[in-house]
Amino acid sequence: MPASRKKKYLGLGAGLLFLALLYLAYNYFGIARDYIYGIPILFRQNRYLDLDIYPHGFDSATVFTCCNVEATTPPGDIDFFRLFLKKHGIRGVFFVIPDFIDTYPLKNSPAVIEELEKLREDGHEIAQNGTYHTFGPDLARGSSEGGELEKLDYDEQKDRLLEGRNQLAELGFLPMGFRAPEFITNPDTFRVLETCDYLYSSSTLTPPRTFGALFRRPLTEGILYPYHPSGYSLLEFTDQLNPIQKYEKAIRIFRRIHSLNGVFVYHTYIGTVSRPENLQILEKFLAVILAEKTWCCTLDELSRWWLAREKLRVETKRTGDTLEITVANHTPFPLVDLGARFLKYPYGTKRYVIRDGDDRVLAQGQVPATGKIFFSIPGHRQ
Repeated sequence: MPASRKKKYLGLGAGLLFLALLYLAYNYFGIARDYIYGIPILFRQNRYLDLDIYPHGFDSATVFTCCNVEATTPPGDIDFFRLFLKKHGIRGVFFVIPDFIDTYPLKNSPAVIEELEKLREDGHEIAQNGTYHTFGPDLARGSSEGGELEKLDYDEQKDRLLEGRNQLAELGFLPMGFRAPEFITNPDTFRVLETCDYLYSSSTLTPPRTFGALFRRPLTEGILYPYHPSGYSLLEFTDQLNPIQKYEKAIRIFRRIHSLNGVFVYHTYIGTVSRPENLQILEKFLAVILAEKTWCCTLDELSRWWLAREKLRVETKRTGDTLEITVANHTPFPLVDLGARFLKYPYGTKRYVIRDGDDRVLAQGQVPATGKIFFSIPGHRQ
């Protein structure tokens, strides 16, 4: 081959490789941004003050979730698993299918409803897991099994989701959160959830590491922290994995996310998690989590906290011998037991005072303050 032609082909190959890398970077920037930019909150620290990300001095947040609870679920399985979680002090989210396969409405299963009420009394959150989950006509249109929303357009998704939400609300379980069955969504799903006033979704999984996935733009736009899909107010939480299926991997991912002050969401399925052998695996996993300083919470309370924390504005100034700190929370959600650590003080100050945006005193004392101080910021009065 002539040298000129060889050089031409090499240049063409290099150009194509560059374009492919550019395409991959475009596809996966939303995921990489967590590592590039860090925690997407307005205020972490200035030269005087460092504020915690989570309440009660926790370094990260961890959320247990359980999917596929529905009318035919054996009530004994739910009760047995509820007692297991209570023993370990774990609260989480149970995603409920309101009308399984459009044949078994939850309202016709009083024993399951009673178990859901017990879960709520124990501090668990009841959220929505689609409406039918699997539905014959959807499968005939090409949906995968469990991919209830996969082939539905905006109007069809909205009607379907509101049907399920209203069914749960009539039973006393108004859901603020949503998870798509089998984590399968399409680009209209977030728009539907936003217009229907859901507080959050947890409908995406950590993108699979397969060759084919490299050339598809993932719906996941973040891994370590909650994010607003495509600029919506709705929060999306990426679910990591099922620790019963991939125990060692779950431990590695949890520790990495915890070290980066992130949010670790993991899931189980009610039909399998209650088996003794699987409970033994989950018990080992919970022991690892509970040994760390992580906030084990529900997605509802984490969403309300995050929406307030990400927008918190802080101003510090010296007035006379006082360091004045204003923490402005412009959301209706309170920040309870937020920790603060002083890094240094302006020269000549003898005291500090912390006020909210309405000039209410939240904390005050002499400087230097001993250790970390905790205070609560009320939600903004609309």
